[in-house]
Amino acid sequence: MRTAMKYRKYIYHLIAMCFFAVGGSEYLNAQEARNLNVGPLQYNTNEAMTDDGLTWPAGRPVDGGRLSMLSVNTVIIGVERTWTDATGVVRDIQVAQIGRHKFSDIELVTPPVDGAFTRTFRTPYPSKILDDTDWANAQAKGDPVDSNLPADAVIYTHLNTWTGIDIERWVYGFANGDHEDYIIMEYRFTNVSGQVRNNVYFGLQAQTHGSAYYPADIWGNYYGATYAQHVAGDSNADSLRLWYSWDADQTSNTTVDTRGKPHPRWGQFQEPQFFGTVVLHADTSPTDEQDDPAQPHKAGWSQRELAPDLNVAGHEDIYNYLSEGWDSANPGAYGVTVDNSGTIVSEGSYRILDPELGSTGDPSVDINNSTQFDPLTEQEKTALFSFGPYNLNPGEDIRIVTAYVGGEIPYRWAIDAGAAYSNGNPQQLALTPLPYDIPDYNSNYLNPLNSDELNAIREYLGGSTLARQGATLDRIAKNAVLDLGRPLLFLNASKALRTWRNGDVKYGKGSFNIPLAPATPALSGFSENDQIRLSWGNEAMEDSKGGTIAQYRIYREAIRPAALETPTDTTFLLHEELPASARDYVDTRVTRGEDYYYYVVAVNTDGVEGSRFLNRTGVTSDKFLEALTPTRSPDANWQDNVVVVPNPYHAQGAYNYEEARRLTFLNLPAYANIHVYTITGDRVQTIEHTTGTGDADWERQQTFSTTQIVSGIYIYVVEELNESGSPTGNQAVGKFVVIK
Repeated sequence: MRTAMKYRKYIYHLIAMCFFAVGGSEYLNAQEARNLNVGPLQYNTNEAMTDDGLTWPAGRPVDGGRLSMLSVNTVIIGVERTWTDATGVVRDIQVAQIGRHKFSDIELVTPPVDGAFTRTFRTPYPSKILDDTDWANAQAKGDPVDSNLPADAVIYTHLNTWTGIDIERWVYGFANGDHEDYIIMEYRFTNVSGQVRNNVYFGLQAQTHGSAYYPADIWGNYYGATYAQHVAGDSNADSLRLWYSWDADQTSNTTVDTRGKPHPRWGQFQEPQFFGTVVLHADTSPTDEQDDPAQPHKAGWSQRELAPDLNVAGHEDIYNYLSEGWDSANPGAYGVTVDNSGTIVSEGSYRILDPELGSTGDPSVDINNSTQFDPLTEQEKTALFSFGPYNLNPGEDIRIVTAYVGGEIPYRWAIDAGAAYSNGNPQQLALTPLPYDIPDYNSNYLNPLNSDELNAIREYLGGSTLARQGATLDRIAKNAVLDLGRPLLFLNASKALRTWRNGDVKYGKGSFNIPLAPATPALSGFSENDQIRLSWGNEAMEDSKGGTIAQYRIYREAIRPAALETPTDTTFLLHEELPASARDYVDTRVTRGEDYYYYVVAVNTDGVEGSRFLNRTGVTSDKFLEALTPTRSPDANWQDNVVVVPNPYHAQGAYNYEEARRLTFLNLPAYANIHVYTITGDRVQTIEHTTGTGDADWERQQTFSTTQIVSGIYIYVVEELNESGSPTGNQAVGKFVVIK
């Protein structure tokens, strides 16, 4: 790599590390934080569980970035007990509420247990050394490793609460591509008070949104009111306890269709995802660990402003929110409340989408036409699961297990269906008819869906086709394509439920009985003359639970024109497949000066790939820092071919362009001193070229006295050196012009 570029990357890396050490330590003194980053559904939390968030989905393109799908995860405990608050008021109800901005003194209500907050990886977190700098997360590399973990990464949190009930939580993340679109969250609530705790309710809230492309109108539904009948054998009852949300339409904007956020020019759907939270298990009682199909006691959603918190509501108000039916004063706009038989009642336990809405056949349009309520005022729904009431003797506990889960159409469909749909924006390019059927069951045209996903869509549609090749889409067809994310969401929620039921996991121990992904190898990358060299470690082979390694796959970021003509469906494309014995690879399909980004995964004999995220390059906030850039080879005829670019050098014009603020000497020998003289013969600088490449940069054009060179004509002398640094006697002379 060029010396100047390498030096600059090194300095920026040190600055970033210093910033982390200063800013990060200040943050860590208050609350440690960790990220569950082995899959595309990435969860972040801190030791007090007050800053939980989640980004997803997997198929986000270069020009999109993943969306924030969770802004608040809140845990609520409500108990009947007599206590005296800080103002001297004697109360019969006490509530502990843990979540962002939910109480001004969260450390008093839920103090973290010292040393209990940990993130553990099943295999060692890999190093990522690029041109001699390790860019892997230092915090993650220092986290413990436990080869017996039931998942690829687990985050454990333990809090006390002033109710006398402890909270423990294990968050499980998976790298296996068939299990990467959900994370499982196991809660244990233990009575450590030494006294009986009666009529206890546990509330789990999730405020979901997709606000990357404002305006975002999150609509929601609960599917699960009749789950108990399903367990009893009713095939028509709800088969999951699932609250989910999706991006729909706004009623305040009738001129431009907003569902899915079609890009105003390219047309692609920027928010095609469905996202939800599903109940996997709730103890029947402290002495009966069987799943209780009658739980949750209450489920549905609130407008975000109407979900109460201890900053503005009393303990009694929040307890009633957990224990009573949905209040008609907390409207659901397009929702109704039902009892556990599915009968609509005025203040039922379950808030669902109103089944009587609309008549056009397009649910999104029907909802908007059937309500005077504008969802702009409730963009972010707050989903609620309330479990209880439970009576806990001292030492007894209740276990509740949920999962965050997502589902979306392949992003290639979002691109091509968006280009075939008129989104009402005058900037949009001319429509491009579909290049294939949606769904296309008979080909694999840029279709990353596996057989389970295709079968789920086939069953949802009854085998029919929504849009034919060569067609353009009307609004109903476009929304129907987006709605294909719903069966994929249900598929992943069902998969999470099966994973939990088929396993024997409890409190971070046991097995989920699903195939585990091979370990991610440590990666090294080197920028060399006209090529990139990659090498990786033996971690996958040493992973006894990741299966027998069959091959390695190298993925590289797709090179696109500087002026983007069309969006692409992925950042990285499969670049090379290599045998299991391979430990290095030289990429010669490169162009000097271009930036390249890679990741390397092991693939076992069952076809399961390792994580696509742990050794991926180009993930810093300034991704060029992790770029691998092929350099120019030394020129055998350098004495005849050495040039300086740009020449003339317009310093003032280059000032605003970082990459143009340097002079570059091209077609050099491998080693040289480049002496720069004024036209009068005064030597102003010597550039030491020791990289073995064919080019060298003079970035800031400073003299020996660190002043900037002035306008004028300059002479350069290239003095060749041998590998030991001694002059060979060969030289080349030339000149360049500086204009300021």
